[in-house]
Amino acid sequence: MALLIGSIGLVSTVLFGSATSTAPILRRPPALSVGLLILPLYFLVTIAIGWVARRQNPSANAYLNASRSLPLWIVVAAYLAANCGALEIVGLSAMAAQYGVQAFNFYWIGAIPAMVFLANWMMPIYRRSGVRSVPEYLEFRYGPGLRLLNACVLAITMLLLAGISLYAMAQVLLVVIGFSFTTSILLSGGVVLAYVLLGGVKATIYNEVFQLAVMLAGLLPVAILSLRAGVVPAGEQAARWHLWTSMPVASRAAPLDVFGVVVGLGFVLSFSYWCTDFVLMQRAFTARTEKAARQVPLWAGFGKILFSMIVVLPGLAAYRLFPALGHSRRFDQALPALMTISYGPVMLGLGLTALLASLMSGLAANVSAFAAIWTEDIYRSRLARHRSETHYLLIGRISASAAIAISLLTSYIDFLFGSLMEHVQLIFSVFSAPFWAIFLLGMSTRRTTERGAIAGFLTGTTVALLHLAATSLGWLHYGSVMNANFHVAIYAFSSAVVVGWFASSSSSGELSPSVPRLVFRWRSAFHEDANRLLWILSAILLSGCLVLNWIWR
Repeated sequence: MALLIGSIGLVSTVLFGSATSTAPILRRPPALSVGLLILPLYFLVTIAIGWVARRQNPSANAYLNASRSLPLWIVVAAYLAANCGALEIVGLSAMAAQYGVQAFNFYWIGAIPAMVFLANWMMPIYRRSGVRSVPEYLEFRYGPGLRLLNACVLAITMLLLAGISLYAMAQVLLVVIGFSFTTSILLSGGVVLAYVLLGGVKATIYNEVFQLAVMLAGLLPVAILSLRAGVVPAGEQAARWHLWTSMPVASRAAPLDVFGVVVGLGFVLSFSYWCTDFVLMQRAFTARTEKAARQVPLWAGFGKILFSMIVVLPGLAAYRLFPALGHSRRFDQALPALMTISYGPVMLGLGLTALLASLMSGLAANVSAFAAIWTEDIYRSRLARHRSETHYLLIGRISASAAIAISLLTSYIDFLFGSLMEHVQLIFSVFSAPFWAIFLLGMSTRRTTERGAIAGFLTGTTVALLHLAATSLGWLHYGSVMNANFHVAIYAFSSAVVVGWFASSSSSGELSPSVPRLVFRWRSAFHEDANRLLWILSAILLSGCLVLNWIWR
């Protein structure tokens, strides 16, 4: 009933309201307080889910990983919701406002192909090896040294991404309600910490399912209204409406180029994220069977195509309705600002809750991931072995609390960037791209050794950092920060592959006897009858992406 009433108010606002208002903060009408009652109710439900899930954690693994214990539909929803956090909802709507329809590339080029590759080739290796986390696979394939290196880098990455989620939540609360930045991050961090401490990763996953439903209810109407209001720019800015025809093949001076988008985003960054990201793999590993685990990214791929419309269309509309975006307004405020002029009081409360749900799911995922990495991959495996499960549970809860505290500080870093997606892609370019090179070498060939892998990663990261320094000092110039991120990802990946390969060739270390079961089995992927459903789903997803790219070319 609330949704129906809100939809009626929404339509009347679009038809009779001031759709061109550019006020930086919503002037709340008295009736808005009724809509905002949805927000505290949402907070209470998330904490209640954590309270119920606390009884299902008899061991540290159950609290931190919940390996092979959840049904397929729960895992698919959690997998999709974990991705649809700050990185997705606020970040890509800002990308659409800043770069136009190029934001679709993060879905149709930067997600679907990698998800198909994960389902058909990489997931069987993960499941066959019996690992509970990505760093654990690296130990099986290479050795304990690389597992520790990967765990430390992932821990730092999780803290930076958690700070991005807090920053995005603060931007939403600032635009819609007027909360200060500090008040917003303390409130959001406190709620997430409560249910993560209570229920661990299971509470996080069950909350992600609930948050996904809230996201769809609150964001789908504004996407529909954005399309009805018209999002096609005209005149000199018509190029913002084309994916490929207006983009040069290779040009550092352009905002984006085909080489950077296809190779940098479409292969290096997307495959490194979807195939090796700790949070996503942690959710996929909770599926009960290998067949179910392989279906997770494919079913989630259909959700990604839906979210591409829900997220990008409002960003395109916001660019037309708010000329101040990129000047007196930050691009990250595009979606919440659009809601304030499109929704009535009740729907605005639901829309605000939907935004916070998406951001809280990302924050909770990164916090629980940090707790698992620190406890299982660093503390338990290197610092304090053979302790009781109660001890490791305590360490997991302490590390989750520490993650929230540190992320409060890292959230302020985002003020240095024009939009949070520029920050996110920089993190992935520096750290994830070199590790993707190591994963690909390790899974595609038996000759790569731990020594070569470590040398390759360090070289790739060094190249990325030197490139960052060169662009910051003005020695290298790009048409946009995003174009620079795509190019540096290519350079970091390529250098890591070359050095990793040659350093392994010169290494005298012996390979583990278990290596053959940790690399690709190309032929079996095509000949197993049980994979027929996987290939059908894969073909539908890839065909859909080709059609969408042609339509929006």
